[in-house]
Amino acid sequence: MSYTKKQRARGIIFYDNKIISMYRELDNRIFYTFPGGGMEEGESETECVVREIFEEFGLVVKPLKKVYVYENEKSIEYFYICDWIEGKFGTGNGEEFEPQNNNGVYKPMLINILDIPSLPLMPPEIAKAFFEDYNQNGKILRSNVKVVNKE
Repeated sequence: MSYTKKQRARGIIFYDNKIISMYRELDNRIFYTFPGGGMEEGESETECVVREIFEEFGLVVKPLKKVYVYENEKSIEYFYICDWIEGKFGTGNGEEFEPQNNNGVYKPMLINILDIPSLPLMPPEIAKAFFEDYNQNGKILRSNVKVVNKE
């Protein structure tokens, strides 16, 4: 693990038979991401998840447990199951939504869990692990942390 890699933290938030995601259009690509983003200096993984989800979605969440660690050439990402405590979905006001944002389109979305295999949910290795774990264990996903590397 290299100290120069960007560290990110993301949340997995269930809503009925759906999960919360961010729909993205960027560089002629359309894809979905788990909510979250880059950790700030001195910030813990769970503090990052809470801050990012509030900024992007307007939701207060409580991280319950880490379920995945994903590593690629550029970053290490930590994925937590989170409880939605309060807030109105889609009321985030982070920098993603500023008019001068040059990083494409951001739209908070709910996606049906059963649709995940046919959606471009990033990273695909985590989408696959999530879908398999959900089918085996339901919303608890797994009892240990699964380390997933870019295929």
